[in-house]
Amino acid sequence: MTNLSTPAIWYPEQTDEDIQEEIDLMMVRSRYTAAFLKGEIHADTFLDFLDEVGFDVFNLAESWGLGDDTTS
Repeated sequence: MTNLSTPAIWYPEQTDEDIQEEIDLMMVRSRYTAAFLKGEIHADTFLDFLDEVGFDVFNLAESWGLGDDTTS
């Protein structure tokens, strides 16, 4: 598997269960990202996944610079 930097969110006073849940989500995000980069899943599937886990895909698209000749 490709090594990807996919953050887990930690905050003070987080319970062990909460941090484990965040680590599990981090691993799922990493797997989906790797699959997308390898061409194993379509872009719409990847974006649907990101939307389901709480990301604003429109803000992500702007951040990625889609449509910009330099970053697309």
